[in-house]
Amino acid sequence: MHLALLEQMPKSGAQRRRIMDFIFSLRDHPHALGDYTDKDTTLRAREVKLIGDYAVTYWVDSPVKAVMVVDVRPADE
Repeated sequence: MHLALLEQMPKSGAQRRRIMDFIFSLRDHPHALGDYTDKDTTLRAREVKLIGDYAVTYWVDSPVKAVMVVDVRPADE
């Protein structure tokens, strides 16, 4: 996860903890499905998980065995 994403998240509180708990859970369950799927500009499928008022967007980079969290933003944007 890029550090700039931390600035888009709540600074503290229960929502921040829930978002961070979910992101850390991806370490053990990288193929966890989100609430829906979208595609980026390269047509790569990305999972989007709604957590409270926020949407966390991620995809699995299987060749390097990494989960790429690419966006955290208010869900209504």
